[in-house]
Amino acid sequence: MGKAGECADIRPQLGVYLTGAITPADRAVVVRHLACCERCRDELAGLAVLPALLRRPPVQAAAQPPGENTAVYERDAGEALLGRVLGQMARRRRRRRRALAAAAAALAAMAATGWALRPDSPPSGPTAPGTLLRTEKIGEVTVLANTAGFTLYWFAPDTAAKSNCTGSCAQRWPPVTAPTRAGVGVTGTLGWITRSDGSIQATYDGHPLYTASVDTAPRQAKGNGLNASGGRWHEVTVSGAAAPAASPSPNGSGGGGYGYGYGD
Repeated sequence: MGKAGECADIRPQLGVYLTGAITPADRAVVVRHLACCERCRDELAGLAVLPALLRRPPVQAAAQPPGENTAVYERDAGEALLGRVLGQMARRRRRRRRALAAAAAALAAMAATGWALRPDSPPSGPTAPGTLLRTEKIGEVTVLANTAGFTLYWFAPDTAAKSNCTGSCAQRWPPVTAPTRAGVGVTGTLGWITRSDGSIQATYDGHPLYTASVDTAPRQAKGNGLNASGGRWHEVTVSGAAAPAASPSPNGSGGGGYGYGYGD
C-alpha cells in the first residue's frame, strides 16, 4: 500500500497516464507506484472508461535482452503487471453485474407471485385476463353470471377468506376460478381466496363464487334458496341488496336474494 504523500503526488498523473500524454520518466514512476498501491489502482480503474484500455492485451514479460535500456524494460514489465491487474478488476466487475442482474430477475419473479397477497390486483398467468362476469335479468332480479350466462351463487357458511364447500359439495357447486374481470353493469368488488386444495377461487364483494350443477342452461337460478351441503345457497345479486323470496318464474328459474337469511 502506497504512502499518503506518494498517492497525493501520483493521483494527478493518473488521467495523463490514461491518455498516453505522460513523459517516460513520469510513466515509470506511476507504474512502480501502482504495482504496490491498491488505492491508486482502484482509482485508475474508475478512470479507465475507455474500453480499449481494458481490452488491450497485456505485454508479455520476458528476459531483458542484452544491452536494452533498463528503464524501458522496467516500464514494459510494470505495464504488463498493470494490464493483468486491470483485467482481473474488469472481470470481477462483470461478474458483479451478472450477479446483480440475476438478483433483480429473482426479485421480479417473487414480485410476480405476490399477487395472492394483494386482493385488489388480478393473479398473473396464462389464464389472464380471466372469466368475464356479466349481468342477467331473472324475474325481477339482476344477478351476476359467468361468461356463458350461468347464474353465480354464494354459500352462507362461507367467510370472506374461506370456502366451506369442499369435496362432493364442490362437485355440485363448482367454484369459480380466479382471475375474473367485470363486464358492463358489474359494480361490486372482485377478489379471490385460496381454497384448501391450493386453487384460487373468485370472490364478489367478499363472497366466494360458485355455479350450480342444477342449472342446465343460462338464465336459470334453480340453486337459489336451496339448503344443501350444510347451508343456504343464494344467487348473487349485482347490487348486493336483498331480493324477493324464491318463486317460480316464466322460464322455470327462481328469483332470489343476496341477504343472509336461512329461511326454509
